[in-house]
Amino acid sequence: MLRLRRTPLVLTLLSVVSLVTSAFFALPAQAATIRYEAENATIVQGVVESNHTGFSGTGFVNSTNTTGVYTEWTINAPVAGTAQIAIRYANGTTSARTADVSVNGTVVSANRSFGTTANWDTWATSTLTATLNAGDNKIRVTATNAGGNANLDYLEATTADAPATEYQAEAATLNQAMVATNHTGYTGTGFVDYVNTVGGYIEWQVNVADAGTHTLTLRYANGTTVTRPMDISVNGTVVTSASYAGTGTWDTWADGNVTVNLNAGVNTIRATATSANGGPNVDRLSVSGSGGPDGQAPTIPSGVRVTGTSASSISLAWTDSTDNVGVTGYKVYEGSTVVATSPTASATISGLAANSTHTYTVTAFDAAGNESGHSSSVSGTTGSGTGGPTADQLLAKVTTCSQISNGKYKTDSDVSTATVPVCNKTGAVFWKADMDIDCDGIRTTQCNEQTDCCFQPDTFCHTTTDSPLNAAQLPYVVVPSTSSIWNYTTKGIGCGTVVAVIYNGQVEYAVMGDTGPSGIIGEASYKTAADLGINPDPSNGGTDTGVTYIVFTGSGTKVSTIENHSQAVSLGQSLAQQFLNNN
Repeated sequence: MLRLRRTPLVLTLLSVVSLVTSAFFALPAQAATIRYEAENATIVQGVVESNHTGFSGTGFVNSTNTTGVYTEWTINAPVAGTAQIAIRYANGTTSARTADVSVNGTVVSANRSFGTTANWDTWATSTLTATLNAGDNKIRVTATNAGGNANLDYLEATTADAPATEYQAEAATLNQAMVATNHTGYTGTGFVDYVNTVGGYIEWQVNVADAGTHTLTLRYANGTTVTRPMDISVNGTVVTSASYAGTGTWDTWADGNVTVNLNAGVNTIRATATSANGGPNVDRLSVSGSGGPDGQAPTIPSGVRVTGTSASSISLAWTDSTDNVGVTGYKVYEGSTVVATSPTASATISGLAANSTHTYTVTAFDAAGNESGHSSSVSGTTGSGTGGPTADQLLAKVTTCSQISNGKYKTDSDVSTATVPVCNKTGAVFWKADMDIDCDGIRTTQCNEQTDCCFQPDTFCHTTTDSPLNAAQLPYVVVPSTSSIWNYTTKGIGCGTVVAVIYNGQVEYAVMGDTGPSGIIGEASYKTAADLGINPDPSNGGTDTGVTYIVFTGSGTKVSTIENHSQAVSLGQSLAQQFLNNN
């Protein structure tokens, strides 16, 4: 799809923006209970079964009948402190089974008894308290008897939510207002003084875990005897008008409360002066109840699978997790080691030895640092060592340019000079440019109207089922629309043509998936950037230089299923080797 390039946002003196993270003040904590299924934990000498009834999730863990077997969960605590741990189990034998329960390597309950239940279909809960660290904690149940562990269904952890947040005014977005320190009694590093005019505002980005009614408390000072009214808007809609009466002096502060409905996630709160006197001096904004950092972890990733292998890499994909606020990304573990992180539901683990087998699990995390439990494990084996040319080998073949374009392209709409030619080689064309982020196509958490100012719900190329491409999951390249500068179709390039994208010593095999402005070059999908270690954020990501695009030409250079990345990798490695042989 033809799309416009982004140009820098120019700020006027009346739109002074502070992009500083808001400071916060601790408010009373709440309790949150999160369930972690045993079948998604780390299991040593045990199997996941479903041959008894009454379990939660997709199954339970049946351990080997021996001492030392264990099941280990990774749980996340928003804040350090005491937590209640509930372990659901079944023991259909006639005697108790004992186990050590440890937290982060330290036994907190030795030889804990998991008593008998009526049968293997009857479940009981064993509850204890333990001290957890803020962040990830490892809780392990290790059998201390020859019968092994009881059947384990899940672990539930009840922890304190992170404290609520108070947002300093000086760290918000300001319009016709300024940060000042010439009066006493403020918190943080200053307060905000409105200009004496209608329309000045302070705007905060407030993140809440739960949708519903919340109380906004504005700490303010008004040293005059005249009430200063303001409109309070939520996400662009004025929800109430509030009046801020005189407080005696500018050094005397008071609280003004309004009740509003907020969405789960990020909300835009704006306080706009509606009189010629402007607003009162404002110190901070407090949000009641769930206004603090999110304390709930995302759901556990499911459907983890191997989507491709090479001699030195294994590619994985899985089903997106869900979260009460929003999933930020995923971690791929090999054992207890994080081997990859990804903002999307796929990842490639590189630098592996040929003919080696690796087993992975995946977790999801959110912006507050909450991390889900581990997914079911999946194993993959690298190839024999014929994984295709290296980045250096390919770059060595594109050191000189035989220009075939009738002129050159700009890298962005706001640059003054066109500097990038399209160059010809045997079996390919190439260009060296920047990388802007294309987020068009299927709406995802990463790519939508909120994350991308220029989002369009379509792409020039479609999947085999005639749907737009998914920029967050499929590596694809944007080719300039045909013009007098160059017509890509004259080289047989079209939807599904394989492209080798090279950056910082890495090769990503992508496909042509979209078209862009006719005079600009250097753009690829969110996933292409993420796989190459480039910031994929459509609002501020990409890179200004250092990207080489080699588009393979001729017969046999298109994949049969454009949305199948493993096809692009396999065909790309073969075409890249031919490219080396022929140039």
